[in-house]
Amino acid sequence: MKLARLLCLFASMPLWLASTARCQLPTITSIMVGDTGCSYTVSTSTTPCEIGPGMIVTVIGSNFGDTAGGVDLCDCPFFTTIRWTSTKVTGTVGQIAPASSLFIETAGGEYSNAVPYTALGPVIESIKVGNCTYVPNKSVKQCVVTPGTHVTINGKYFGGGPGEVATCDCANATIDSWDPDWATDPSPNHDTIVVTPVDTESGSTISVLVDGMWSNAIPYTTCGQ
Repeated sequence: MKLARLLCLFASMPLWLASTARCQLPTITSIMVGDTGCSYTVSTSTTPCEIGPGMIVTVIGSNFGDTAGGVDLCDCPFFTTIRWTSTKVTGTVGQIAPASSLFIETAGGEYSNAVPYTALGPVIESIKVGNCTYVPNKSVKQCVVTPGTHVTINGKYFGGGPGEVATCDCANATIDSWDPDWATDPSPNHDTIVVTPVDTESGSTISVLVDGMWSNAIPYTTCGQ
């Protein structure tokens, strides 16, 4: 009788071990943002890190698995993995979203705890139209923008697109190119968009829309000054 019980116990051990393995869910303990030096520890930190497209983020924890899964920062594609181990994942952020969180999905489809972050929207640092360059809070003279002219927009956190550029309360500008270096050299800074306005409007502004977040507004004029 005792032998039968022992045989029964040993027979059930594989099922118990399998159940235990399934219970070892991925857990994030901290994240680090290389571009800003921000570190967020799940158990103690209260201020989320700021994250923008192109930034390098390292996720630290346990039970991530030896086979790469993905890291999600919104209802969008995973970030681009650079290195994946069972305790540390590093990658480049592609898309973000306001009021969202970062989490890991293992190759087996298991989800980690969610880590909050602050999404950084696009920032226009200058626009160039022909020989005119306008820098926010610095330039006095506005650039002349009319339908059909090419406008180069320089800034940060534009990401790889898709996005939109508004030149007035009318049809969006036609996108000629969106951060063309993104595929080979993604970066949060030195981003460039080239557009051709379909419509313009006196007293209006140029703004960039990425992942539901608007940039600062850049004024322009429709006639020579």
